[in-house]
Amino acid sequence: MILGSQAKLENDNRGVNVKRGLRTRAEMGLWAGTAPLGYLNQRHMDRKCQVVIDPDRAPVVKKMFEKVAYEKWSGRKVYNWLRFEANFYTRGNKPLTLSGVYRVLTHSFYYGVFERPKNSGNWYQGKHEPIITKELFDQVQAQLKRDNIQRENKEFAFTKLFTC
Repeated sequence: MILGSQAKLENDNRGVNVKRGLRTRAEMGLWAGTAPLGYLNQRHMDRKCQVVIDPDRAPVVKKMFEKVAYEKWSGRKVYNWLRFEANFYTRGNKPLTLSGVYRVLTHSFYYGVFERPKNSGNWYQGKHEPIITKELFDQVQAQLKRDNIQRENKEFAFTKLFTC
């Protein structure tokens, strides 16, 4: 029992140390983990784990934001544009999914700020170069919110007649 409790204590301490390291990286403005779409993890030893702009995918990500903000496109229209016209693929050489489109459009990392851990309320200013401006991000969020409100008010035939 003593050996088992000693091993558990060591694992608990390791978890505390990892969380402290992740919080420290976030306070330094560095992203911990795989870089979001449009960015690449830098591999140099002197700049380990910093993110840099992906020259191939970043312009397309910026165009996604612009199409939603200025041309009032929906997420599904952006998805179809990426799939059939832009011929856009992720780092894993797979097409971007519809949920991936919405994940990109709602991620604050693209204008330079991120939250760590998610939904904690702890916001950090990143050291990475932003792809878009805060104003463009806010316009996209307003457009996405407007699209959700319109969808909620839509009533279909037989809505109140049939239930699951």
